[in-house]
Amino acid sequence: MAETDAFKRQVNPGPEPMKLLELEVPADWIDYNGHMTEYRYTQCYSDACDVFLHQIGAGAEYVKAGYSYYTVESHVRLLAEAKLGDAIYVTTQVLPSDGKKLHNFMRLYRASDDTLLATYESIMLHVSTKKNRSVSPLPEVMDKLKPIVDAHAVLPVPEASGRSIGQRK
Repeated sequence: MAETDAFKRQVNPGPEPMKLLELEVPADWIDYNGHMTEYRYTQCYSDACDVFLHQIGAGAEYVKAGYSYYTVESHVRLLAEAKLGDAIYVTTQVLPSDGKKLHNFMRLYRASDDTLLATYESIMLHVSTKKNRSVSPLPEVMDKLKPIVDAHAVLPVPEASGRSIGQRK
């Protein structure tokens, strides 16, 4: 993802999900059913994750230094349609995380009426790309991540968090 103004925002952790990404649904994201195609929902989350990682100091320079976060599991729920030209935005709530494991719950909304369009839950592992294994994040990343984890600890865990695929019984 190209660096945008979202990358330049300062992280001011508070007890609410962080808004990471805002955009309008372009024409090439619309499928034959007339709404945003499935993989673009995931792209929104991937781009929002890039913004989040950059804000905690785990962006492109961190990766060049031999460290990164790898997504090891994710779950997307598609709840409502986004249409051509809709303004949409993504928020993230950091669930209990120790830094080595980073658990995020993201929500995609339509901006005009705050309709929840989709959710995305992921677990990422912090890795040393040189050692090809999971390691603890460097202190400068933890110094930015821990206040967010602490601020979000007071938020209720999203009802959809931890769900498996399929219908409820």
